[in-house]
Amino acid sequence: MEHEFNLIDEPWIIVRNKDCSLREVSLNDLFIHAHEYTELAGETKTQDMAVLRLLLAVVHTVFSRYDLNGDDTDIESNPDILFDNWAEMWKNGKFPSEPFERYFSEWHERFWLFDEKYPFYQSNAVKEHGKEYSTAKMIGSLFESGNKPRLFSDRKNEGRNLSYAESARWLLHIICFDDIAAKNPTPKQPWTGKLNLVAVKGKNIFETIMLNYNFQIDSEYGVYYSTPSWESDSNDVKFNNEIAVPDNQAGLLSLMSRRIFLCRENGYVSGYYVSGGDYFESEDVFQEQMTLWKSYEEKKGVYKFKPKKYDTSKKAWQEFGSVAVGNENTENGNNEKYHSAGVLSFVKKLKEQNILKKDYMVNVVMTGVIYDTPQKSCVVLDVASDTLTFHSQLLLDSGSEWRTRINREIERCEQVAKKVYSLSIDLQKSAGADGDKLTGNEEKVLFYNNIDRTFRVWLSELKPEYDSEEYTSILEKKLLRIALRTGEEMVSYTSESTIFGYVKKDTKKDKKYILSSADAFNRYAGSIRKIFELAGDENEQK
Repeated sequence: MEHEFNLIDEPWIIVRNKDCSLREVSLNDLFIHAHEYTELAGETKTQDMAVLRLLLAVVHTVFSRYDLNGDDTDIESNPDILFDNWAEMWKNGKFPSEPFERYFSEWHERFWLFDEKYPFYQSNAVKEHGKEYSTAKMIGSLFESGNKPRLFSDRKNEGRNLSYAESARWLLHIICFDDIAAKNPTPKQPWTGKLNLVAVKGKNIFETIMLNYNFQIDSEYGVYYSTPSWESDSNDVKFNNEIAVPDNQAGLLSLMSRRIFLCRENGYVSGYYVSGGDYFESEDVFQEQMTLWKSYEEKKGVYKFKPKKYDTSKKAWQEFGSVAVGNENTENGNNEKYHSAGVLSFVKKLKEQNILKKDYMVNVVMTGVIYDTPQKSCVVLDVASDTLTFHSQLLLDSGSEWRTRINREIERCEQVAKKVYSLSIDLQKSAGADGDKLTGNEEKVLFYNNIDRTFRVWLSELKPEYDSEEYTSILEKKLLRIALRTGEEMVSYTSESTIFGYVKKDTKKDKKYILSSADAFNRYAGSIRKIFELAGDENEQK
């Protein structure tokens, strides 16, 4: 069991250069040259998010102990030093090398991917308790179980023996996003897998890390010293272990939701052992900075928050109300409450303190794993991601009027989508279909796809100084045209016989009536125009 492949020194993180080429870099290289790389560029967006959480855990740990010169610091007696450090680094546009060099030197032995005592993000103890799997289940672009091979795979069988570099990336990924298929005992769903993960993306990796490094959050909970999981004794662990929510960001970001042990053979990783790791209850865990939240009323007047799951049926801009939250626990018209994602609250604070430029654009990345929750094993169906870009001024109190107007336009899009759904049902009935299993979900998706680029561009080009009525009117006219065109497309796909209609008998009322595509479209067009006409009247009243 000689130690091998130290993540501090060996290249394993995939980044994108400014010329769009890819390269693998070590942890040490990444922090020294983070300002030179545009983004993380691993095999999947969920893998990039898992790597980003590791990088943030390192940053929280390093700057809870050292200043920019790599000297010891006492945050508890001087909490302002974290802000001073952050502002100085942001001004310089890069990380200082000294604090990382000191930390990596002192903890170098804990970053061996393979080691007799402390393999990184692993536990030797799991060999006696866990179940062995092939790497096919570990690869996040496959998630292939041992019982059911993927019909369409992105790699040949010989490509499933992983290099040490690739196995390190997927190791982080499976700890964050594993299913619950392992037995003896059955593990809990990983904390990160429950989240609609959000991160703020900068123009390079340095900016991305800094914009998601909320240096204030630990001190808000009375903690000043970060302790990541790789510093603990990985051999003295419990399996399926319920714990309190970690009291520091490094501990939460490096949470060991799984106990893993990698199996190496002839310079490759050929499989791994896995068992359940640490878990905790998921209500009001506001220490988590990288998720959207959903409220529910536990009892009258008492609201709780749980992480919002990634919804593949929604575009990123449909989540604008959950992303750009004004005051904490803001209540909307449906008596739902909103709680801001921590990373966006942090960007708001930076904006309020004029650290970010006046015209700074916020680029939010959302990603998540889609589980088949009805199944006992909660198998992974897919991974998904999306982006949302808007003016940073919309996060501030001064942007409240625009936030209200944007959310209103999103609601109108939802009203139109319901009309599209109804039109689909009516068109099916005009062709003679009947029953309570008719659906128009595909047509709703078509409508949202049709308006997606229009809404994204409108939102990304919105400037707070624009005349709200004029700029909103531009959007509504485009949405109206697209909605009518969508309806026309739907009618064009029906058979010619639907123009004359289908005679429907109402046995209860002893009546007959005709269902035709022409009548269905006319009703649809009238209802769509009414939605936007009412919007116009509403604007004029204001």
